[in-house]
Amino acid sequence: MFDNIKKINQNRNILLRRALWVIVPFLLAVLVLDKVSLTIILGILAIYFIFVFAKDKIWYLLVLAILSLVFGKILYIPITNTWIYEARFAEVFLGLVLIIFILDIFLNDKLINLRFDKISFWLLIFLIASLGSVYLATDFRLFVFALKTVVFSFLAYFLALNLLDDKKKIFYFLYSLAITGIVLSAQIFWKFYQMGFSADFFFNRSNILIPIGPIATTAAILTFLAPILLAFYFQLNDLNKWKLFVFLGFFMSFLAVVLTLGKGAIISLFFGLFIVFCAHKQKRIAYILFFMWFVALLYFGFQPYFAGLFERFQITLVDVNTEFRLKEYRLSWSLIEDHPLFGVGVGQQLYYYKKILNQEQGNFVNNFILQTVIDLGVVGLFLMLFIIKNIIKKIKDVWRARVEKSILVIGFIAAFAAAFLNGMVEVTIYALPYAIVFWLTLGVFVNVTENEKSKIEII
Repeated sequence: MFDNIKKINQNRNILLRRALWVIVPFLLAVLVLDKVSLTIILGILAIYFIFVFAKDKIWYLLVLAILSLVFGKILYIPITNTWIYEARFAEVFLGLVLIIFILDIFLNDKLINLRFDKISFWLLIFLIASLGSVYLATDFRLFVFALKTVVFSFLAYFLALNLLDDKKKIFYFLYSLAITGIVLSAQIFWKFYQMGFSADFFFNRSNILIPIGPIATTAAILTFLAPILLAFYFQLNDLNKWKLFVFLGFFMSFLAVVLTLGKGAIISLFFGLFIVFCAHKQKRIAYILFFMWFVALLYFGFQPYFAGLFERFQITLVDVNTEFRLKEYRLSWSLIEDHPLFGVGVGQQLYYYKKILNQEQGNFVNNFILQTVIDLGVVGLFLMLFIIKNIIKKIKDVWRARVEKSILVIGFIAAFAAAFLNGMVEVTIYALPYAIVFWLTLGVFVNVTENEKSKIEII
C-alpha cells in the first residue's frame, strides 16, 4: 500500500515538472496581453518552482524571514489610487511558506503529520475574532494595518511548529537570531552616531526610526533576543565556529538596549538575564565578572552616560514619558468603558489616539493587555488569557520535567519572561516585526521542549 502511495506521489511530481513547459508559456502570453500584472505572474511562478523543486526546503524561508526584517518595508503594492500597501519580505516569505505547505499537505496526503496544538487553536480563534471586528471599523486601512499583525502572528507560530522541528533547522534559526541581533544593534549604533550623539535619541525612542521600525521596538526585540543568545552561546561546544559570533550577537544586543536608555527594556533585559544567572549555576562567576566589567566600563569610560542612565531612573515618576503613559492609560480606560464587550475593533484605537491626542500618526498602547481589551473588549481579553495560559503551561511542563533542562531551554524561558514584563510597559507583540520574531521563536521553543525533550545535542 505504502509503495503504491509513493509511486503515485512520484508520478505526480513528474507530471508537475513536465507541466512547466505549458504553464510558463501560458503565463508569459497572459502577461504580454496585459491581462494580469507582473507581480502576480512572478508570485505564481515562485510558488510553482518552490513546490516542484524545493518544497522540502521551505523552512529556509522561515529563517530568512527573521533576517529580512532588518531591511524594513521594501515592497509597495498599490491597492487604490490613494492607498499603497507597504510590506516586508518577511510577510512574503511567510505567505509563500503557508501556500506551499498547504499544497504539500493535501496533494501528498500528509494531513496526519499536521501539528495543531492549543496555542495554535487559541491564536486562530483570536484571529477569527479580529476578523469579525471589521464591523466595528471606522477606518478600514487602520483595520488592515493592525489585522496583518494578528494574521502573521498565527502564521509564524503555526509554521514554526510544523517546519522548524529538528536539530539542524532549530540551530539555523538560532544562528539567524544572532545575525539579526548584530545587524539591529549596529543600526542603532549608527543612528546614534548620525544624530551626533544627541540626547534626543533617548527621549524620542518611539519616533526615531531605523529600517525595522522605531528605536523603542528595536530595543524590545533585542531585549527578547539577548537571553536566548547568551544561553545559546553556553549551549554550543567550544570548538563550534559560530560560538564567538553568537556571543557577539548577545553582547551587541545587550549594549544596544542599555544605550537606548529605555527603562522598561533595560529592567526586562536584566530580569531575563537574572533568570539565566539563577538557573545556570556553573557560570555564575562568569556572569558576575561580565556585569562588573560592564558597569566599570560605563562608569569610568562613559561617566556622563552612566550619570544620565542613573538620572533616568531617578525621575521615572515625573518625567515626560511617564506623564504621557498616564495620560495614555486614562484614555485607554475611557475607551474600554465606552466599548467594554467587543472593543472598538482591531486597529481603531489608532484612530481615536490620533483624534484625541492630536497625533499625526497614532501609536499602539504601551501595554499589550490594554491593547487587547481596547481592540476586542472582554472577549479579546479572555482569548488572550487563554493564549498566555497555554504558553505558561508549556513552560511549567518543561520546568517541572524530571529530565535535566538544557541552558538553551532556560534561555528561551528567560526571554519569554522578559517579553511579558516588557509588554506591560511598551509596544511589543502588536508591532509586526516583534510579533514575527516572538511567535516564530515560541514555535521553536515548543519543538525544542516536546520533540527534543530539552536535550538538544551540543554541536
